[in-house]
Amino acid sequence: MSTTDTSTFTTITASGIATASIVFFQEAVTHMLPWLICAIPLILLDLNFGIKAARYRKEAVRFSRAFRRTFGKVVEYFAWVCFAATASLAFEVKWVEMVVLGAVYINELASIIGNYLETKGLKVNWKYVVNTVFKLGGQKVGVDASDVDSSQFIEPINKPKPGRNEKGQFTKKKK
Repeated sequence: MSTTDTSTFTTITASGIATASIVFFQEAVTHMLPWLICAIPLILLDLNFGIKAARYRKEAVRFSRAFRRTFGKVVEYFAWVCFAATASLAFEVKWVEMVVLGAVYINELASIIGNYLETKGLKVNWKYVVNTVFKLGGQKVGVDASDVDSSQFIEPINKPKPGRNEKGQFTKKKK
């Protein structure tokens, strides 16, 4: 092979790879758009309730920090959506996209709910919520949800932890 043949072969190979990559990423982008559109309200709600929760905690809210964190979240969401869409297309398995983005969006919803309830002086006991969901999900059809004590899902923020008094100091056990 002469140098012109090698150069032509390299050019054709590079062009073919570039074309295949463009087609692949074009298809990935069409899969990404609905997920990115769903992320916009989540990001805006998290920004809104995050600012309100910070004010409730009497923290200084600076526009530059809020903008930087929100922009960082936009970049993270774009990265997660790109990963999920390309993995789903590459492996030709639709559920990969749903599982990855479902986990990311559920985490964001938990943050929004937590911030919202914090402004009301409440907090979610996520450990109890998750345990209850898995307990009910593991039972057979016909589960009676009336057995669930919903008062343990949400509790006041200022409630002292077990074994502590109102000031947060440890108390001695009574004999």
